[in-house]
Amino acid sequence: MSGLREWYGDFDLGEMLGIGLSTVQIAHLAGALFLALFALSALRRVRTATGVLPVVWIAVAVGLLAGAFLIAARGFPDQVPEELRPFTDPERLTRAAAALALLGCAFVLMSAHWAQGPTARFLCRLAGLATAGVAVWLAAAWFSDQVPEEYREWTAQSVITRIVVLLALLFLSATFWVRQASGPPHARWLNRTLAPPAIAIALLLALKWFGGRLPEEFPTGDVRFVTVVLGLIATGTCLLIAGGAYLLRERPAAPRPRKKPAPIPTGIPVEPVGRPLPVALLLDERGRPVVPAKPARNGHPGPAGA
Repeated sequence: MSGLREWYGDFDLGEMLGIGLSTVQIAHLAGALFLALFALSALRRVRTATGVLPVVWIAVAVGLLAGAFLIAARGFPDQVPEELRPFTDPERLTRAAAALALLGCAFVLMSAHWAQGPTARFLCRLAGLATAGVAVWLAAAWFSDQVPEEYREWTAQSVITRIVVLLALLFLSATFWVRQASGPPHARWLNRTLAPPAIAIALLLALKWFGGRLPEEFPTGDVRFVTVVLGLIATGTCLLIAGGAYLLRERPAAPRPRKKPAPIPTGIPVEPVGRPLPVALLLDERGRPVVPAKPARNGHPGPAGA
């Protein structure tokens, strides 16, 4: 038994196969390929999943890819590039996988392909923007040593929050513009009157928050004035178009009066319902049916007084 253990300990599968890899490296390569194939299968599920299920499959795929990278890095440490060596630490790799999973979830939420109606799409995209902001902020906090010095001011929490607010205002303006797409023209243009103010507010906030980073010769005051004037003109134009479309809308035609049925002539006796009709037994010289005479009230046939 001890001899078998000694033989198994000295056995090298790579040397036997002649591929230049040790048994440990072959095992790590097989494990990495196994996890990578499962990750690709999960990514294929993303295309066919419905609703918010792509979020789950993206998270699974990112976790499997992170595991494959860790196993490959453990089996081939010399082949890992220098810029990726810090991510061979399991804790650091887990944080990177979490940030990537959040970005994938944000991408799915911003697509909002399952939502019905502009308002639902706007809320989903707003949640996606917030998720992307959280992912970027966490990544900047976890990997601050990897962020270049000139970009560190853009990864601060306040800056990321402001960027998310500006993008949310732009998405809100797009929602106002495409809302009531199947409704009447005056309703569509009435919703579009809110799009120019949202864009103007986003530009004014961008100048207020990030105007200090612009060159000194940049005409910030003139840009503010032009933004306000163009916003008012665009809003007034949309209101005028909405009012004109309301006045020119198609009105429903007045209902036509129904024709009354022609009255039944009173000269022709009408047999009561349920009484059997008389049967013609003979025809006269003109070809008309001879109807039997009705019995008199006293029970004797013939004219009255007979």
